[in-house]
This record gives sequence, C-alpha cells and structure tokens, in this order.
Amino acid sequence: MRFFPANSSLLKQFDRWATPALAVVALAVFVGETMRPLRRRTRPRTERWPRNVGVSVPSLVGMRLGLLPAMVGLTQMAARRRWGLHRLGWPEPVRLLAELLILDYVAYSWHRLLHAPLLWRFHRVHHIDLDMDLSTGWRFHAGEMLASIPYRGGVPMVLGVRPGVLLAYEAVFEACTAFHHSNTRLPIMVERPLAAWLITPRAHGIHHSVVHRETQSNFGVVLSLWDRLHHTLRLNVPQQQVEIGVPAYPDADRQTVRHLLAMPTNPLHPWARPSGTVPERPLPTAPLDELAE
Repeated sequence: MRFFPANSSLLKQFDRWATPALAVVALAVFVGETMRPLRRRTRPRTERWPRNVGVSVPSLVGMRLGLLPAMVGLTQMAARRRWGLHRLGWPEPVRLLAELLILDYVAYSWHRLLHAPLLWRFHRVHHIDLDMDLSTGWRFHAGEMLASIPYRGGVPMVLGVRPGVLLAYEAVFEACTAFHHSNTRLPIMVERPLAAWLITPRAHGIHHSVVHRETQSNFGVVLSLWDRLHHTLRLNVPQQQVEIGVPAYPDADRQTVRHLLAMPTNPLHPWARPSGTVPERPLPTAPLDELAE
C-alpha cells in the first residue's frame, strides 16, 4: 500500500491539465494587478518577488511530492475500505456537492488552525510580507505544506471524499488563492456581489492587515460561507486604510529567503511593533458584511 503515490495516474493527469490552467490564471492575475492595482505598493516588486519565489520553490516541491500524493493515497485507501460517503449511495450531484463542501470547510478550518501559536511559526512566513499580490499567494513555508498532511489528507479520508474530486478541488483552491491574494482592483459593483459568496481581493486584504482583529477574519479560501457561519467575516474596512503585514516584522531587509526559511525555529513575538505599540483602528460603523471601497 503506497501512501505517497507521487507518480499515480491521477496526479499525472493533474499535472497535465491543472498546471497550464493555473499558469493562465496567474498570468491573468498579474496583468490585472499591474493595470488596476488595489492598494498602494510599499516595496518594489524587484525586492519582493525574488524572495517570494525563492520561498515558494521548496513549498511547491513539498506540495507536489508530499501533500498531494499523501492526500491521494489516503483517499484511495478510504475508497478501497468504503469509508464515509463511499457507503451512503447518495445521488451523484448530492455526493459531489457534499464532497466539495467538506473540502472547502477543511480548507477554512485548517487556515484557522494556522493562526494558533504552533502552526503560526510556519504561517507567519506568509503573513509578514509587506505588500500583498500574486507572489504572496505562493509564499508559504514548505513545513506548512507538510504539516497540513494529517488534517487536509486525514479528514477527507475519514469522510470518504474521492481522490479525483479532491484533486479537482485542489486546482480550484490554488486558482482562488492566486485570485484573492492579488492586488487587483475589481469594480466595486462587481466585487460586492462576488464577496457575498467568494473570498475576494478586498476581503483577503483585510485578513493580511496589521490590525489583529482584522487578521482574525476572512479565513475562507473559496467560499465566504464558513466565515459567515462562524462570525469571522469582516468586509467593512476600506482598502486604503489597510496596512499589510505583521507589526513585529516591519524590516524589509531581514526578509531574505534564508531568514524566511529559518523563521519557524525563531521565537514568536507579541502582536506589536518593535516600539511596543499595537496597531488599532476605530471600529467602522458599517455592517461587518458590507464591502467597503
């Protein structure tokens, strides 16, 4: 029994169709954020992009050779043993909807776990970026990818999600990650109805704010449904008031690839600037779920 079938036919199919599709999404996002930027850039792309790509390389290797094979292997085992949904005989549309909702809730709940102290050691590598754009959506520590295997692979295994559905969702997951990390200014009349259902660039920009209560919101990856159900949705912060980053890490010069890769071994810092001040913002008067311009 192979738990890491890195060369399975399913993964080879994923490589063939998902890789070019995600490349097209990335190109579209890059063009969009270049032509219509949402937030003012504080650091040059020439400084941030080489660092973010440098961190992303081992992360992508960890995802393709560790996370994805493990998720496929575990869900294949569940199919052989007829666990969870495999036993229920639901009609195909109902089962597919259930599987997609399970996978999206797993993504939401895993993201919340990443903000707990142990996993924050890895996830802060992503959050301390001083701007947010497409490259931030690639900037995850490889340790975070490997640490996610028991949860992101184990829950779908126990609940009986099919491997093919899991990989299809993973492609959507990656496309949405590129989209909502982008610095693209969508017309507000387009983004408002989108934000009722999906995590959008304005919504995720709030999640990357230096204000702690704003970072503890908008954990969704694809759907905003789970944030609504768990009261973690916050849309009412204007983007030009959002400062991206983590207050304890304001020094761009220290965000080298070497430092970022070693960061999980470094001590955790309080949510405060080096001066000891804590970023705050008066509570907006608009409803939490009203998307601000």
